[in-house]
Parts: sequence; C-alpha cells; structure tokens
Amino acid sequence: MFIETLKSFFKLVRWFHELLAILPFAGLYLIIDYYAQKSGHTCDLSGVNFFILCICVQLLIAAGCIHNDIMDRHIDKINKPSTHIIGRTISLTNAKRLFAAATIFIIVFSVYISCYMFKEWTFICAGVYLLSILYNLYLKKSPLFGNILIALLSSFIPLVILFFAKDCIEVLNNEKINLLIYLYSIFPFLIIIPRELSLDISDMEGDKACGCKTLPIIIGVRKAKLTVVLFILLIIISSLFLINKYTYLLSAFSLVDILLIYYLLKLKKSDKRIDYIRAGRFLWFIMIIGIIGFTLSTIYS
Repeated sequence: MFIETLKSFFKLVRWFHELLAILPFAGLYLIIDYYAQKSGHTCDLSGVNFFILCICVQLLIAAGCIHNDIMDRHIDKINKPSTHIIGRTISLTNAKRLFAAATIFIIVFSVYISCYMFKEWTFICAGVYLLSILYNLYLKKSPLFGNILIALLSSFIPLVILFFAKDCIEVLNNEKINLLIYLYSIFPFLIIIPRELSLDISDMEGDKACGCKTLPIIIGVRKAKLTVVLFILLIIISSLFLINKYTYLLSAFSLVDILLIYYLLKLKKSDKRIDYIRAGRFLWFIMIIGIIGFTLSTIYS
C-alpha cells in the first residue's frame, strides 16, 4: 500500500518533468563553474545555495502539477479512467494538503533565497506561482494561450541562472556560455508548444466533456496537426540560421533536425490517442538529445 501511494505521489508531481526541468539548470551551473575554474576566476557559486534554489524550483513545479491534477480530476477520469491519480490512489483531501505543504515550503525557501542570494527571486517566484495557478484555472482550457504559457514557464527555469550566477557570467564574458543559456531556454520553449498541442489532441474527449476550448477542439485535428508541423518547421529553420553563425553547433542541430523530421513522419501517421501520447514523449527525447548536443558542442569546440 505504501509503495503504491509513493508511486502515485511521484506521478502526481510529474517526477520526469521535474528531472527534465532541473537537469539543464544544474548543467548550466556545472558548466559555468567549469569555465570559471578553467580561466582561473574566483566566483561565488555556493553549492549549498544552488541546491536550495533547485529544491525551491522543484517545489514550484510540484505545486503546479498537484494543482493541475486537482483542477483536472474530472477530465482525467474520462481521458485516463484506469491511471488517473486523484480520487483513485490519492484522495482529493490529501492532494490539497500536499499542495498546501508545497506552498508553505516554497515561501520558506523563497525568503532565504531572496535574502541571501538574489532579491529578484521574490518577483520571479510569485510570478511563476500565480501564472501556474492562472494556467490551471483558465488558460489550460483556452486555444494555444495555455500551451504558450506553460512553455514560457518551463523555458524560464534555465534563465534563473542569470540571476544566481550574475557576477560570474559577467566576469567570464564568454559568448559560448551566454548562447548556451539561451539555447537551454528557447529550444525547450519551441519543443514544449507542439508537445502540449499533441497532448491536447489526445485529450480531446475529456476536454470536450468538460467544456474546454483547446485548439484541436476549435479548429479540428487536421488543422491542429498542421499547427504542430509549423512549430517544428520553425525550429528547423531557426537551426539553419544558428548553424550558419555558430558552426560548432552543426552536429548537434543536424541530429536534432533529423529527429524532428522523423517526428513529423510519426505525427502524420498518428490517429489514436496513444499515438499522440507517444509522439509527445518522442519530443521529450529530442529535447534531451538537443540539450546534451548543445552542451558537448560548447565544451569541446
């Protein structure tokens, strides 16, 4: 019983999404520290403080995920009758308690971060928390606005390093590091939007039943898939411009573009709910490959 509850908890807080969000953030910290030591600069990059910041970021994500499942519990019963969490393996009351606990810990950690690391965190944390609530309450049910917001919130996480390691980044003044920070943000942003759209297609039945107005419901599956294609093509076209200016990224972007073309072929053949879910997972895989590729190209170029 305990094991099943623990598994449900990790599913509730989207442990894989948490991992995907924090790995690029941690990667940037290690890369900046590596370049600082390599160049002989002394930077204040406290490992303890960074760990506390990571915990607070994870709690923000967890709170958003828990609140999302609380709000979507009726939709999930339709879309995921045998795998939904709230009301099946975790009660609504306990889910609300977990959300309240996460919120309290976010406040506690945020006070420390704002006082001892960077004061901008107060506004960043409050903004992210409130926007995630707004997404769960209203924008998730709207066409495209919710997809763009969730992509913005996710892609903003790596940019927090600009505040945490501000002095070190300024001292290093390394163009490759600066580009990598923005690649870690912009690339996931462009990946997450089509991924969320593909999930909207897979969840149409439950969304319709609960009065949602997502893009696939409004314009239909065919046009929604075309929108996904346009976002993927935007990534590929953008990569060509970046390769032309930063040739050391050629290998990484070439692999990403090949995988994106393969994804488009998979998407074209998709017609069942599970097909769109698998297509969304494949985009996660592409995102991971891209981040690893950008990192290796930056370090070894």
